[in-house]
Amino acid sequence: MKGKYKWLLCLILASFLVTAVSAQKITVWTWYDAGLGQILRDLVKNEFTPRTGIEVEIVTVPIGDMTNKLLLAYLGGDAPDVVELYSNTVVDLGIRGALLNLNTFPDVNEVKADFNPMLLPALQYKSALYAIPGEVNWTWTYYRADILSDIGVEAPVTWDDVKELSIKLKAREMDIYYYYQGDPSALIVGKYLPFSFQRGTDIYSADGTASTLDSPENIEAFKELTSLHTDYKLPLEDTIYTTFVNGKTPVQILQNWYYHAFEVTAPHLAGMWNISLFPGTKQRDGSIDHTNTGKMLVWSIVSSSKQKEAAWEFVKFINSSETTVKWMNRAYESNDKARLFFSNMNSIEHAVFPEEHIALAITALETCRMQTAVIGGNIANRYVDFAFNKVVLQGDDPEAAIKQAAKESTLEIQKKLKEFDRFIKDL
Repeated sequence: MKGKYKWLLCLILASFLVTAVSAQKITVWTWYDAGLGQILRDLVKNEFTPRTGIEVEIVTVPIGDMTNKLLLAYLGGDAPDVVELYSNTVVDLGIRGALLNLNTFPDVNEVKADFNPMLLPALQYKSALYAIPGEVNWTWTYYRADILSDIGVEAPVTWDDVKELSIKLKAREMDIYYYYQGDPSALIVGKYLPFSFQRGTDIYSADGTASTLDSPENIEAFKELTSLHTDYKLPLEDTIYTTFVNGKTPVQILQNWYYHAFEVTAPHLAGMWNISLFPGTKQRDGSIDHTNTGKMLVWSIVSSSKQKEAAWEFVKFINSSETTVKWMNRAYESNDKARLFFSNMNSIEHAVFPEEHIALAITALETCRMQTAVIGGNIANRYVDFAFNKVVLQGDDPEAAIKQAAKESTLEIQKKLKEFDRFIKDL
Protein backbone atom coordinates (compact mmCIF):
# COMPACT_ATOMS: atom_id res chain seq x y z
CA MET A 1 0.00 0.00 0.00
CA LYS A 2 2.84 2.32 0.83
CA GLY A 3 4.20 1.87 -2.70
CA LYS A 4 0.78 2.61 -4.11
CA TYR A 5 0.53 5.86 -2.13
CA LYS A 6 4.02 6.87 -3.16
CA TRP A 7 3.13 6.27 -6.78
CA LEU A 8 -0.05 8.32 -6.36
CA LEU A 9 1.86 11.09 -4.64
CA CYS A 10 4.41 11.21 -7.49
CA LEU A 11 1.58 11.33 -10.03
CA ILE A 12 -0.07 14.25 -8.22
CA LEU A 13 3.25 16.09 -7.94
CA ALA A 14 4.03 15.56 -11.63
CA SER A 15 0.56 16.78 -12.56
CA PHE A 16 1.11 19.87 -10.42
CA LEU A 17 4.43 20.63 -12.10
CA VAL A 18 2.99 20.24 -15.59
CA THR A 19 0.11 22.53 -14.66
CA ALA A 20 2.53 25.10 -13.22
CA VAL A 21 4.62 25.15 -16.38
CA SER A 22 1.63 25.26 -18.70
CA ALA A 23 0.15 28.05 -16.61
CA GLN A 24 3.07 30.36 -17.41
CA LYS A 25 1.79 33.37 -19.30
CA ILE A 26 3.46 36.55 -20.43
CA THR A 27 2.17 39.75 -21.98
CA VAL A 28 3.97 41.23 -24.99
CA TRP A 29 3.51 44.73 -26.33
CA THR A 30 4.31 45.14 -30.02
CA TRP A 31 3.70 47.68 -32.73
CA TYR A 32 3.06 44.94 -35.33
CA ASP A 33 -0.55 44.98 -36.46
CA ALA A 34 -2.64 43.76 -39.39
CA GLY A 35 -0.81 41.24 -41.59
CA LEU A 36 2.55 41.38 -39.83
CA GLY A 37 0.84 41.19 -36.46
CA GLN A 38 -1.06 38.09 -37.53
CA ILE A 39 2.16 36.43 -38.64
CA LEU A 40 3.65 37.16 -35.21
CA ARG A 41 0.60 35.70 -33.48
CA ASP A 42 0.68 32.58 -35.65
CA LEU A 43 4.38 31.99 -34.98
CA VAL A 44 3.82 32.31 -31.25
CA LYS A 45 0.66 30.19 -31.15
CA ASN A 46 1.85 27.41 -33.44
CA GLU A 47 5.53 27.20 -32.53
CA PHE A 48 6.56 29.05 -29.40
CA THR A 49 3.75 28.01 -27.04
CA PRO A 50 3.71 24.30 -28.05
CA ARG A 51 7.48 24.18 -27.70
CA THR A 52 7.74 25.95 -24.33
CA GLY A 53 4.33 25.70 -22.72
CA ILE A 54 4.37 29.49 -22.29
CA GLU A 55 1.15 31.29 -23.20
CA VAL A 56 1.54 34.74 -24.74
CA GLU A 57 -0.92 37.60 -24.77
CA ILE A 58 0.05 39.93 -27.60
CA VAL A 59 -1.14 43.53 -27.37
CA THR A 60 -0.69 45.98 -30.24
CA VAL A 61 0.41 49.47 -29.19
CA PRO A 62 1.24 52.20 -31.75
CA ILE A 63 5.02 52.65 -31.77
CA GLY A 64 4.70 56.41 -31.25
CA ASP A 65 2.79 55.83 -28.00
CA MET A 66 4.89 52.91 -26.76
CA THR A 67 7.39 54.73 -24.53
CA ASN A 68 4.87 56.92 -22.69
CA LYS A 69 2.41 54.05 -22.22
CA LEU A 70 5.17 51.81 -20.94
CA LEU A 71 6.33 54.36 -18.36
CA LEU A 72 2.78 54.91 -17.14
CA ALA A 73 2.12 51.17 -16.96
CA TYR A 74 5.44 50.56 -15.19
CA LEU A 75 4.73 53.21 -12.58
CA GLY A 76 1.19 51.89 -12.18
CA GLY A 77 2.32 48.30 -11.69
CA ASP A 78 0.59 47.10 -14.86
CA ALA A 79 3.48 46.82 -17.32
CA PRO A 80 3.89 43.99 -19.85
CA ASP A 81 6.64 41.39 -19.58
CA VAL A 82 8.15 42.09 -23.00
CA VAL A 83 8.00 45.29 -25.03
CA GLU A 84 9.05 46.25 -28.54
CA LEU A 85 10.78 49.64 -28.75
CA TYR A 86 12.80 51.85 -31.04
CA SER A 87 16.48 51.47 -30.25
CA ASN A 88 17.02 55.16 -29.41
CA THR A 89 14.68 54.96 -26.39
CA VAL A 90 16.12 51.85 -24.77
CA VAL A 91 19.01 53.18 -22.66
CA ASP A 92 17.01 56.07 -21.22
CA LEU A 93 14.34 53.62 -20.09
CA GLY A 94 16.93 51.12 -18.92
CA ILE A 95 18.87 53.41 -16.64
CA ARG A 96 15.62 54.55 -15.05
CA GLY A 97 15.11 50.95 -13.98
CA ALA A 98 12.18 50.19 -16.29
CA LEU A 99 14.05 47.59 -18.38
CA LEU A 100 15.92 44.49 -17.27
CA ASN A 101 19.67 44.14 -17.80
CA LEU A 102 19.79 41.16 -20.17
CA ASN A 103 23.42 40.48 -19.32
CA THR A 104 22.10 38.80 -16.18
CA PHE A 105 21.07 35.76 -18.26
CA PRO A 106 23.83 33.13 -18.45
CA ASP A 107 23.36 32.41 -22.17
CA VAL A 108 23.24 36.05 -23.31
CA ASN A 109 26.63 35.85 -25.06
CA GLU A 110 25.35 33.03 -27.24
CA VAL A 111 22.43 35.23 -28.26
CA LYS A 112 24.59 38.32 -28.89
CA ALA A 113 26.90 36.29 -31.15
CA ASP A 114 24.16 36.21 -33.80
CA PHE A 115 24.25 39.99 -34.28
CA ASN A 116 26.60 42.50 -35.83
CA PRO A 117 28.37 43.87 -32.73
CA MET A 118 28.14 47.41 -34.17
CA LEU A 119 24.38 47.31 -33.50
CA LEU A 120 24.70 46.72 -29.76
CA PRO A 121 26.20 50.05 -28.52
CA ALA A 122 22.78 51.62 -29.08
CA LEU A 123 21.28 49.17 -26.59
CA GLN A 124 23.81 49.09 -23.79
CA TYR A 125 25.28 51.38 -21.19
CA LYS A 126 28.37 50.44 -19.20
CA SER A 127 27.83 46.81 -18.14
CA ALA A 128 24.10 46.70 -18.89
CA LEU A 129 22.37 45.49 -22.07
CA TYR A 130 18.71 46.47 -22.28
CA ALA A 131 17.46 44.96 -25.55
CA ILE A 132 18.07 42.47 -28.34
CA PRO A 133 17.90 43.77 -31.95
CA GLY A 134 14.90 42.87 -34.07
CA GLU A 135 13.91 44.40 -37.41
CA VAL A 136 16.65 46.64 -38.80
CA ASN A 137 16.83 49.52 -41.28
CA TRP A 138 20.20 50.36 -42.79
CA THR A 139 21.01 52.92 -45.48
CA TRP A 140 22.15 52.30 -49.04
CA THR A 141 21.90 53.84 -52.52
CA TYR A 142 19.05 53.53 -55.02
CA TYR A 143 19.68 54.59 -58.60
CA ARG A 144 17.93 54.64 -61.94
CA ALA A 145 20.21 52.33 -63.89
CA ASP A 146 18.58 53.27 -67.18
CA ILE A 147 19.21 56.98 -66.71
CA LEU A 148 22.80 56.61 -65.51
CA SER A 149 23.49 54.27 -68.44
CA ASP A 150 22.14 56.84 -70.88
CA ILE A 151 24.42 59.47 -69.37
CA GLY A 152 27.36 57.07 -69.41
CA VAL A 153 28.11 57.13 -65.67
CA GLU A 154 28.22 54.59 -62.86
CA ALA A 155 26.48 54.60 -59.49
CA PRO A 156 28.57 56.45 -56.88
CA VAL A 157 30.91 54.33 -54.76
CA THR A 158 32.52 57.08 -52.66
CA TRP A 159 31.48 60.54 -51.51
CA ASP A 160 33.89 61.98 -54.08
CA ASP A 161 31.88 60.08 -56.69
CA VAL A 162 28.69 61.62 -55.28
CA LYS A 163 30.14 65.10 -55.73
CA GLU A 164 31.31 64.46 -59.30
CA LEU A 165 28.03 62.81 -60.27
CA SER A 166 26.07 65.66 -58.75
CA ILE A 167 27.76 68.12 -61.10
CA LYS A 168 26.98 65.96 -64.15
CA LEU A 169 23.36 65.46 -63.11
CA LYS A 170 22.80 69.15 -62.41
CA ALA A 171 23.96 69.93 -65.93
CA ARG A 172 20.94 67.87 -67.02
CA GLU A 173 18.58 69.38 -64.41
CA MET A 174 18.74 66.24 -62.25
CA ASP A 175 20.04 65.64 -58.76
CA ILE A 176 21.03 63.34 -55.88
CA TYR A 177 19.07 63.14 -52.65
CA TYR A 178 20.51 61.98 -49.31
CA TYR A 179 17.91 61.41 -46.63
CA TYR A 180 17.91 59.83 -43.18
CA GLN A 181 14.66 58.96 -41.45
CA GLY A 182 14.91 58.85 -37.68
CA ASP A 183 14.13 60.90 -34.60
CA PRO A 184 12.28 64.01 -35.89
CA SER A 185 14.00 66.18 -33.27
CA ALA A 186 17.48 65.28 -34.55
CA LEU A 187 17.45 64.18 -38.17
CA ILE A 188 20.81 65.55 -39.30
CA VAL A 189 22.82 63.50 -36.83
CA GLY A 190 21.74 60.39 -38.73
CA LYS A 191 23.16 61.86 -41.94
CA TYR A 192 26.31 62.99 -40.16
CA LEU A 193 27.22 59.82 -38.24
CA PRO A 194 28.47 57.81 -41.26
CA PHE A 195 30.99 60.54 -42.08
CA SER A 196 32.30 60.24 -38.53
CA PHE A 197 32.22 56.43 -38.50
CA GLN A 198 34.01 56.22 -41.85
CA ARG A 199 36.85 58.21 -40.31
CA GLY A 200 37.18 55.65 -37.53
CA THR A 201 35.71 57.80 -34.79
CA ASP A 202 32.49 58.55 -32.91
CA ILE A 203 30.80 61.76 -31.81
CA TYR A 204 31.04 60.90 -28.09
CA SER A 205 33.99 59.94 -25.90
CA ALA A 206 34.49 56.26 -25.11
CA ASP A 207 33.32 56.75 -21.52
CA GLY A 208 30.19 58.62 -22.66
CA THR A 209 30.95 61.75 -20.66
CA ALA A 210 31.62 64.29 -23.42
CA SER A 211 31.12 65.17 -27.06
CA THR A 212 34.00 64.73 -29.50
CA LEU A 213 32.44 66.80 -32.26
CA ASP A 214 35.43 69.15 -32.04
CA SER A 215 38.01 66.45 -32.87
CA PRO A 216 39.89 66.95 -36.17
CA GLU A 217 38.19 63.89 -37.68
CA ASN A 218 34.70 65.02 -36.76
CA ILE A 219 35.29 68.59 -37.90
CA GLU A 220 36.40 67.21 -41.27
CA ALA A 221 33.37 64.92 -41.34
CA PHE A 222 31.02 67.83 -40.68
CA LYS A 223 32.67 69.95 -43.34
CA GLU A 224 32.19 67.21 -45.92
CA LEU A 225 28.52 66.71 -45.04
CA THR A 226 27.69 70.41 -45.16
CA SER A 227 29.68 70.92 -48.36
CA LEU A 228 27.35 68.52 -50.14
CA HIS A 229 24.64 71.13 -49.63
CA THR A 230 26.60 74.39 -49.69
CA ASP A 231 29.07 73.63 -52.49
CA TYR A 232 27.27 70.92 -54.45
CA LYS A 233 23.73 72.07 -53.68
CA LEU A 234 22.24 68.66 -52.90
CA PRO A 235 18.57 69.28 -52.09
CA LEU A 236 17.43 69.35 -48.48
CA GLU A 237 13.99 68.07 -49.40
CA ASP A 238 12.64 65.82 -52.13
CA THR A 239 9.34 64.11 -52.90
CA ILE A 240 11.34 60.87 -53.34
CA TYR A 241 8.77 58.68 -55.11
CA THR A 242 7.75 61.26 -57.69
CA THR A 243 11.28 62.37 -58.53
CA PHE A 244 12.63 58.83 -58.65
CA VAL A 245 9.91 57.85 -61.13
CA ASN A 246 10.17 60.94 -63.35
CA GLY A 247 13.98 60.86 -63.22
CA LYS A 248 14.50 64.26 -61.61
CA THR A 249 16.38 62.61 -58.74
CA PRO A 250 17.73 59.38 -60.20
CA VAL A 251 20.11 58.73 -57.29
CA GLN A 252 18.67 58.55 -53.78
CA ILE A 253 20.46 57.50 -50.59
CA LEU A 254 17.73 56.04 -48.38
CA GLN A 255 16.93 53.31 -45.89
CA ASN A 256 16.36 49.73 -47.01
CA TRP A 257 12.57 49.70 -46.63
CA TYR A 258 12.28 51.99 -49.65
CA TYR A 259 13.08 48.94 -51.81
CA HIS A 260 9.61 47.56 -51.20
CA ALA A 261 8.12 51.05 -51.42
CA PHE A 262 9.57 51.56 -54.91
CA GLU A 263 8.32 48.14 -55.99
CA VAL A 264 4.79 49.02 -54.89
CA THR A 265 4.64 52.64 -56.08
CA ALA A 266 6.46 52.17 -59.39
CA PRO A 267 5.97 48.61 -60.70
CA HIS A 268 6.43 49.89 -64.25
CA LEU A 269 10.08 50.70 -63.39
CA ALA A 270 10.93 47.06 -62.72
CA GLY A 271 14.38 46.32 -64.16
CA MET A 272 15.14 50.03 -64.61
CA TRP A 273 16.54 50.74 -61.14
CA ASN A 274 19.11 49.11 -58.92
CA ILE A 275 20.85 49.43 -55.56
CA SER A 276 24.45 49.78 -54.36
CA LEU A 277 26.22 50.18 -51.04
CA PHE A 278 26.09 53.39 -49.06
CA PRO A 279 28.77 55.80 -50.38
CA GLY A 280 32.11 55.31 -48.65
CA THR A 281 35.31 57.09 -47.75
CA LYS A 282 38.62 55.95 -49.20
CA GLN A 283 41.12 54.89 -46.54
CA ARG A 284 44.90 55.25 -46.55
CA ASP A 285 45.35 51.64 -47.64
CA GLY A 286 43.10 52.20 -50.66
CA SER A 287 40.08 50.35 -49.23
CA ILE A 288 36.68 52.03 -49.00
CA ASP A 289 34.79 52.23 -45.73
CA HIS A 290 31.06 51.93 -46.43
CA THR A 291 29.87 52.15 -42.80
CA ASN A 292 26.28 53.34 -42.74
CA THR A 293 23.74 53.82 -39.98
CA GLY A 294 20.04 53.32 -39.46
CA LYS A 295 17.49 52.40 -36.82
CA MET A 296 16.13 49.25 -35.21
CA LEU A 297 13.08 47.84 -33.58
CA VAL A 298 14.24 45.93 -30.51
CA TRP A 299 12.85 43.65 -27.83
CA SER A 300 13.23 44.38 -24.12
CA ILE A 301 12.10 42.73 -20.88
CA VAL A 302 10.39 45.01 -18.38
CA SER A 303 12.16 44.87 -15.02
CA SER A 304 8.90 44.41 -13.09
CA SER A 305 8.08 41.17 -14.92
CA LYS A 306 7.35 38.22 -12.65
CA GLN A 307 8.06 35.85 -15.53
CA LYS A 308 11.57 36.93 -16.48
CA GLU A 309 12.76 33.50 -17.59
CA ALA A 310 9.67 32.99 -19.74
CA ALA A 311 10.08 36.48 -21.17
CA TRP A 312 13.71 35.70 -22.04
CA GLU A 313 12.63 32.52 -23.82
CA PHE A 314 10.26 34.65 -25.91
CA VAL A 315 12.96 37.24 -26.73
CA LYS A 316 15.33 34.49 -27.85
CA PHE A 317 12.61 32.83 -29.92
CA ILE A 318 11.42 35.96 -31.70
CA ASN A 319 14.96 36.99 -32.67
CA SER A 320 16.30 33.56 -33.61
CA SER A 321 17.38 32.84 -37.16
CA GLU A 322 14.72 30.14 -37.45
CA THR A 323 11.90 32.48 -36.49
CA THR A 324 13.09 35.51 -38.44
CA VAL A 325 13.54 33.47 -41.62
CA LYS A 326 9.96 32.20 -41.33
CA TRP A 327 8.71 35.70 -40.57
CA MET A 328 10.46 37.17 -43.63
CA ASN A 329 9.05 34.48 -45.90
CA ARG A 330 5.51 34.73 -44.61
CA ALA A 331 5.60 38.53 -44.82
CA TYR A 332 6.46 38.33 -48.49
CA GLU A 333 3.87 35.62 -49.12
CA SER A 334 1.20 37.85 -47.59
CA ASN A 335 -0.97 40.27 -49.54
CA ASP A 336 1.40 43.08 -48.54
CA LYS A 337 4.39 41.38 -50.23
CA ALA A 338 6.48 43.00 -47.50
CA ARG A 339 10.26 42.64 -47.55
CA LEU A 340 11.53 42.54 -43.98
CA PHE A 341 15.11 42.52 -42.76
CA PHE A 342 16.11 41.37 -39.30
CA SER A 343 19.31 41.97 -37.38
CA ASN A 344 20.18 38.29 -36.97
CA MET A 345 23.19 37.76 -39.25
CA ASN A 346 22.32 34.09 -39.73
CA SER A 347 18.96 34.84 -41.33
CA ILE A 348 19.90 37.65 -43.72
CA GLU A 349 21.16 35.25 -46.40
CA HIS A 350 17.67 33.70 -46.45
CA ALA A 351 15.87 37.03 -46.87
CA VAL A 352 13.17 37.12 -49.52
CA PHE A 353 15.16 39.33 -51.81
CA PRO A 354 16.42 39.14 -55.41
CA GLU A 355 19.35 36.71 -55.46
CA GLU A 356 21.66 39.22 -57.10
CA HIS A 357 21.13 41.59 -54.14
CA ILE A 358 21.54 39.16 -51.23
CA ALA A 359 25.32 39.63 -51.01
CA LEU A 360 24.77 43.40 -51.02
CA ALA A 361 22.25 43.11 -48.19
CA ILE A 362 24.65 40.96 -46.15
CA THR A 363 27.42 43.55 -46.57
CA ALA A 364 25.04 46.41 -45.77
CA LEU A 365 24.07 44.76 -42.49
CA GLU A 366 27.69 43.94 -41.65
CA THR A 367 28.66 47.59 -42.17
CA CYS A 368 25.68 49.10 -40.35
CA ARG A 369 26.69 50.84 -37.13
CA MET A 370 24.16 52.27 -34.72
CA GLN A 371 24.78 55.38 -32.68
CA THR A 372 26.39 54.79 -29.31
CA ALA A 373 23.96 55.52 -26.50
CA VAL A 374 25.09 58.10 -23.93
CA ILE A 375 23.20 59.78 -21.13
CA GLY A 376 21.63 62.92 -22.58
CA GLY A 377 22.48 61.87 -26.12
CA ASN A 378 18.96 62.31 -27.50
CA ILE A 379 19.09 65.99 -26.53
CA ALA A 380 22.77 66.49 -27.37
CA ASN A 381 22.10 65.18 -30.89
CA ARG A 382 20.04 68.26 -31.61
CA TYR A 383 23.10 70.46 -31.49
CA VAL A 384 24.36 68.76 -34.65
CA ASP A 385 21.08 69.77 -36.30
CA PHE A 386 21.50 73.32 -35.05
CA ALA A 387 25.07 73.48 -36.37
CA PHE A 388 23.99 72.09 -39.74
CA ASN A 389 21.24 74.69 -40.10
CA LYS A 390 23.62 77.50 -39.16
CA VAL A 391 26.00 76.48 -41.94
CA VAL A 392 23.62 75.41 -44.70
CA LEU A 393 20.80 77.89 -44.13
CA GLN A 394 22.63 80.85 -42.61
CA GLY A 395 26.10 80.58 -44.14
CA ASP A 396 28.06 80.22 -40.87
CA ASP A 397 31.56 78.77 -40.73
CA PRO A 398 31.29 74.95 -40.38
CA GLU A 399 34.26 74.57 -38.04
CA ALA A 400 33.00 77.25 -35.68
CA ALA A 401 29.48 75.82 -35.77
CA ILE A 402 30.49 72.24 -34.98
CA LYS A 403 32.88 73.35 -32.21
CA GLN A 404 30.01 75.26 -30.61
CA ALA A 405 27.85 72.14 -30.95
CA ALA A 406 30.57 70.12 -29.20
CA LYS A 407 30.63 72.55 -26.29
CA GLU A 408 26.85 72.58 -25.91
CA SER A 409 26.58 68.80 -26.30
CA THR A 410 29.14 68.20 -23.57
CA LEU A 411 27.32 70.57 -21.22
CA GLU A 412 24.07 68.71 -21.89
CA ILE A 413 25.69 65.33 -21.25
CA GLN A 414 27.30 66.53 -18.03
CA LYS A 415 23.99 67.94 -16.86
CA LYS A 416 22.18 64.65 -17.51
CA LEU A 417 24.94 62.59 -15.89
CA LYS A 418 24.41 64.54 -12.67
CA GLU A 419 20.64 64.19 -12.96
CA PHE A 420 20.83 60.42 -13.44
CA ASP A 421 23.76 59.73 -11.15
CA ARG A 422 21.55 57.83 -8.68
CA PHE A 423 20.53 55.45 -11.48
CA ILE A 424 23.91 54.78 -13.05
CA LYS A 425 26.31 54.67 -10.10
CA ASP A 426 25.80 50.94 -9.58
CA LEU A 427 26.01 49.90 -13.25
